Amino acid sequence: MRKKKGLLATAITTVILLVAFSLLGYVIAPHWVPQDSTATIDLGSTSTAIASNDTTNDTVGTYDVTEATVPISLDDGTTIDAIVRMPVARAGGQRLAASVPGCMLITGAGLGKATEVYGDIAWGMASAGVATIVPDKNMTDYSWQHRDYVKMAHDYEKTLDVLEAWPGVDPEGVGLYAESEGAWITPIIASERNDVSFSIMTSAPVYTPRQQMTYAIDDYFRVLDVPFPTNQITSRITTLEMSGIGPNYADFDVAPYLARQTQPTLFVYGTNDLSMPTIQAPEHARRIMADNGNTNTLVRYYRGANHQMRVGDAKAKKDLPLADNFIQDMADFAQDAKISETLGWSTPDVAGNDTPWQATDVDTDQLVSSVGSGLVGSVRGLLILQGGAIVMQLITLLGLPVLHFLRRRRIRKETALAQLEANSSPDSAATGNIIVKHEMLSREARRRPGFAEGMSGRLWACGLATFLTTLLWLGYVAYTAYSVFKLSTNHTLLVVWQGAARLLVVVCTAAFASLVVHMVRTEIAHRRKPLDERPSVSGAGHIAWTVVYFIGVVFSFIMFMYWGLFLV
Repeated sequence: MRKKKGLLATAITTVILLVAFSLLGYVIAPHWVPQDSTATIDLGSTSTAIASNDTTNDTVGTYDVTEATVPISLDDGTTIDAIVRMPVARAGGQRLAASVPGCMLITGAGLGKATEVYGDIAWGMASAGVATIVPDKNMTDYSWQHRDYVKMAHDYEKTLDVLEAWPGVDPEGVGLYAESEGAWITPIIASERNDVSFSIMTSAPVYTPRQQMTYAIDDYFRVLDVPFPTNQITSRITTLEMSGIGPNYADFDVAPYLARQTQPTLFVYGTNDLSMPTIQAPEHARRIMADNGNTNTLVRYYRGANHQMRVGDAKAKKDLPLADNFIQDMADFAQDAKISETLGWSTPDVAGNDTPWQATDVDTDQLVSSVGSGLVGSVRGLLILQGGAIVMQLITLLGLPVLHFLRRRRIRKETALAQLEANSSPDSAATGNIIVKHEMLSREARRRPGFAEGMSGRLWACGLATFLTTLLWLGYVAYTAYSVFKLSTNHTLLVVWQGAARLLVVVCTAAFASLVVHMVRTEIAHRRKPLDERPSVSGAGHIAWTVVYFIGVVFSFIMFMYWGLFLV
């Protein structure tokens, strides 16, 4: 009967805890959830061609190209290399102008060496009559935690000075080309220097890195068909306050620089780019610029092009070909941008050979207002809770056998002393009291430090289940991150893995409920019969161990709530 009552109490407590933890999980987790996008854009033409009125440009391949590598000294003492590619007239071929326009090409995230990027784009533009320069990226203070886009812009300006002074280059016709992260840098340069003639921003995020990361991860999860609630991991990470650990550039806002950018600007996107809000981003940027007087902005979309404007695969791979007509369009814009300010464009402002589609909206208001909110409001707090849970559980799980060993050794020692005392008493021979009575030893054992009967097994069950579930879930999060990086995953594995984690969370809750119910029932029995029933935990060492144990378990349960594992 007592056992049945215990099982019933455990079942009721488990249900209550599951409901309570689900509600708490809803309260402490960020409430920002990506919304499906309904954004559309009207294309003025299915041709990506770019041309100003009354002009004709040379085509890619018209000129030979010479290359030269030059050293460039930066303000921090670093020396980088830059590759200059110049058009050269062929014998008997098209005559080259005395001075040609120029373009500095800025790389995206992580890419550093000029020898590894833009070889085909820079050569192609040069062969159409546009001098190009591709500099190394200064990587001395560049990491996933720290990036200073203003300093990077000033570093790139040293290269821009070199191109403007290069023989045969028109210093008033030099502009910028940037891809992805580089599009957070070019507006800084363009807003600070009136000598910049134009700006080409390819796969430009426009929004803050935090907002961009949120959009990209959610879009990847949709493409990979990541199951609920894992698809909400995005907001649980990107709405955390990141100061102190990084990235320090999460909330860099390029909008003030776009507002001061006066040059003709071209925004370019591929319709197979899974990481960019390809409709909202250019609209947002053009609206900022137009509100501040710059209406000379164009947008082009390329069918099947990925984030690097290459076709054949959504992932970045070497040797993929560029989108059709891409280099020619870039060269045409570079040559016509300056004159377009007086003659205008003969081609539409917005055009593309494919209609873009955007998965979700970049909801800037909700995202900004939710940053740092909730019980787990920062990356630091998340690491403390998650790391603390694992460390404390390891300590307690490894410490429990030690406590058992020390207690058993103490019992053996006390038993031996009691036996010796009994055998040495004056009346031991007369009474035959050679062996210590079992009842006396049992009574003494109840006064010794330790756990009550049934406690150790429940402590092991709850602690081990919670620890393994924590590892299983962190492994699942790591696997989804790897899937995003590789842009491929096993959907069945995700479903089974996630289901196992959520089932184990229920097991953890039941084990925790059984432990709590047993402790309460044991304490009640002890209060009623203090001499016959031992407390659930006694002794300073065992009590300290139990406190650490419960803190570790509670930390893990908070993490389960935060990740949404209790929500049904």
